[in-house]
Amino acid sequence: MSSPLSAPRPGPGRLVQRGAGLLAVEAALLTALGLFNVVAVLRSTPASGSGDQVERGAALGFAAATLLTGLVVALLARAVLRRCGWARTPALVVQLVALPVGADQVLSQVWLTGSLVLLLAGATTYHLLAAAADLRPPDPG
Repeated sequence: MSSPLSAPRPGPGRLVQRGAGLLAVEAALLTALGLFNVVAVLRSTPASGSGDQVERGAALGFAAATLLTGLVVALLARAVLRRCGWARTPALVVQLVALPVGADQVLSQVWLTGSLVLLLAGATTYHLLAAAADLRPPDPG
C-alpha cells in the first residue's frame, strides 16, 4: 500500500525538463503578447495630435521589449534543457521579476492573468531550484 508521502519523487532530469518546458511556455506567451501588441498598434488609426505619435512609439517600444524578453527566455529554456549551469541564475531572476508583476495584477483585481503569472513563475522557480544539483557548473576553461 502506497501513501502520498511515500510516492517516488521525479528524478532531477525530469525536474530540469519540466523547468525548461515552463520557461518555453513563458517565452511563447511573451512572444504572443508582443506580437499582439505590434498588431494592435499597427491597426490603430493615428489621430492628428503629436501626443498620439508618442503613445504609438511607446507602445511599439513596449512590444519590442516584450518580444526581446520572449527571445531571451526561449534561449534560457534551451540552455536549461541542455543542463548549462549558468542559465539557472538568469532564469530565476526572470521569475523573481514576474512574481511582483503577478502580485500587482492580483491586487489590481486582474485575477486571471495575475493568478496565471504567479502560478507559472512559482512553478518554474520550484523546478529550477529543485533541479539545481542536476545542472552542471560551467566548464573552467
